[in-house]
Amino acid sequence: MKLAADRLAGHLAKEVAPLYILSGDEPLLVDEALASIRERARAAGCEEREVHIVERGFDWAALGVGMKSLSLFSSRRLVELRLPGGKPGDEGARFLTALAMQPDADTVCVLVLPALNATAQRAKWATALAAEGVWVELRTPTPAQLPAWLQRRLATSGLRAEPAAVELLAVLVEGNLLAAKQEIDKLALLAGAAEITPDMVREAVADGARFDIFQLSDAALAGDAARAVRVLAGLRREGQAEVLVLWALARDLLSLADVLVRTGRGASVERAMQDVGIWRSRQAAFGQAASRRRGADLARLLRSAALADQVVKGLRPGNPWNALQELTMAFCGGPLPLAETA
Repeated sequence: MKLAADRLAGHLAKEVAPLYILSGDEPLLVDEALASIRERARAAGCEEREVHIVERGFDWAALGVGMKSLSLFSSRRLVELRLPGGKPGDEGARFLTALAMQPDADTVCVLVLPALNATAQRAKWATALAAEGVWVELRTPTPAQLPAWLQRRLATSGLRAEPAAVELLAVLVEGNLLAAKQEIDKLALLAGAAEITPDMVREAVADGARFDIFQLSDAALAGDAARAVRVLAGLRREGQAEVLVLWALARDLLSLADVLVRTGRGASVERAMQDVGIWRSRQAAFGQAASRRRGADLARLLRSAALADQVVKGLRPGNPWNALQELTMAFCGGPLPLAETA
């Protein structure tokens, strides 16, 4: 069965199932879920713990033999099986399907996977695990969900915070949940019983936000200039290569241009995005961008991207990050730079 992450603690308080599947890309969430299962498994008599990491050439047969052998040290054991790539291969798929159908009552097995896309979740082994085991999807909170996530963590730590303080904390730790946990622990020591204010957050919390180039293009597509500029500054601070930043922006500009060409020929925006190959998770952002732009407008924006490309590659004088910021602001819907001065 599928189980929401926030229901795991309640489930473990009632029972310890023989099979758990943890899927997610955020190390903090995975580690915390694992720690909860380990604690309850020990209380249920699993005094022995084994950890296996599936890499190239992994011996599934040996794992099966080992899991069937009796333990010399305890009546029950916890077996953690980490599958970093998320693909078990044919032999592993057969093993996991059999494990789901015939779990061992003396073993608590935890399979740790990265987040799986819809296609991977429809594989026979994945559907068998979801049907017979307890599958916990550990989803990283989106920027919009992060303040509520932080508010819950603060409340769990016995802290009260002004809404503006929570919003500021979200800005400072975005993309870095481990930093969020550490900063909440710090605030718990500093604030005591006092309500946390924005000033307290500014004084106590370092800027631990982490960004990637795809977050930049998503913000630009959505027309969120403030966030886009913040992400761009974060990428510069983290030493991201200018050429990769430009690639992300230019790729989405070209895709947007393709969408507008198709809609200009009579296709609906939805159909155009499907034909261009826009991922479903990004179609809302592309739809917003398409509603703001027209062909001639986008043509000037593409020329600006070409000029930024020349600056980034040293073929034209100028500061690469200034050129990228101008392009980002224009992409968000701001005034377009003149081609000759961009």
